Amino acid sequence: MNEKMLFDQFEFARNVTLKVAQGITEENADVLPAGAPNSLRWQLGHIYVSVEGMVFHFANETPNLPDGFMELFNTGTRPSEWKTNPPAIEEILPLLSEQVKRVKETFTGRLDEKIAQPLPIGPLKLETIGELLSFASFHESEHIGIIKSLKNSLKAE
Repeated sequence: MNEKMLFDQFEFARNVTLKVAQGITEENADVLPAGAPNSLRWQLGHIYVSVEGMVFHFANETPNLPDGFMELFNTGTRPSEWKTNPPAIEEILPLLSEQVKRVKETFTGRLDEKIAQPLPIGPLKLETIGELLSFASFHESEHIGIIKSLKNSLKAE
């Protein structure tokens, strides 16, 4: 597996996420346009939690998950069901930013390492740390598109 390419793709996706996150404020972070199940804040928190839960957890590394993040941002959660106050956007963005460095530091030289339990996702069966990271980049790209759409719909209202 081409380590530099995979890390570069992950970092590229994250830099796009941070760029499209510009302009998200506390005032618009939780607005839910008609038909949208999740907010801008949820999208950003979910991207962070997904890398921790997918890459770090399945690579048998300790995820860095602040209190309440799983309950707020895990797959299947929705802001309409939150029972606690979510973290500020200013708390989530630095976590997203530093996560890239932690991924590189933790997994350099380990991308071909097999994980203990393969992770099935649809027709895929992720079996190495590199495959987890590759899927995390794809997953993040999906959410970048959703963030862009949500921001556009907020401008239209």
